[in-house]
Amino acid sequence: MKEKRRYSGQSFEDRLTERRARLVRAALDVAGRFGLEGTSVAAICAEAGLTARYFYESFPSRDAIFVEAYRLAQAELFEDIEERLDKRDPIKSALTAFFEVLESHPGPARVFLLDLDDHGPQMRAASQEGAARFAGLFAPKAAKAGDALMIAGQLGAIVQIARRWIGEEFATPVTKVVATALPFTQVSRTIGKTTGKR
Repeated sequence: MKEKRRYSGQSFEDRLTERRARLVRAALDVAGRFGLEGTSVAAICAEAGLTARYFYESFPSRDAIFVEAYRLAQAELFEDIEERLDKRDPIKSALTAFFEVLESHPGPARVFLLDLDDHGPQMRAASQEGAARFAGLFAPKAAKAGDALMIAGQLGAIVQIARRWIGEEFATPVTKVVATALPFTQVSRTIGKTTGKR
């Protein structure tokens, strides 16, 4: 089989990977500015400086690229959080970083916490991947114990607080939002202490 031609020292596979990354970044940026409804394939391609031909070379549909944009948003969020972690108080510092990053990137925060439909199997899988990483940050005892129900309760509370906060246009100061969310990360610890007294 004839090998794909090289351009500017790049193999076909390298060019495909580079174009795919540009498209995913473009999808995230456009969705952050205009929401999901304003993020058409044409808008993504224009942002990336590529034609629709290259879009469909990498993605079968608009929904498929949203899954990868969601994964990119998650990766960047976790990177920002990990850079700000304070080992002296890892849970509180992780929460503070989480809410600070959401506030500084309101477009992506609104899209990926309020607007995105995660009912498709691929989006559901991406959401579960993120939840597993969040559990390690916000519910480490439950994560270590493999307590899926406790993890769901703790993360669910934090996500609902974040959604309400975003919906209110970040009106509440981050410090107060963190103070509201923090007790939910300590639920398993409180239950353990209460049980021990009986």
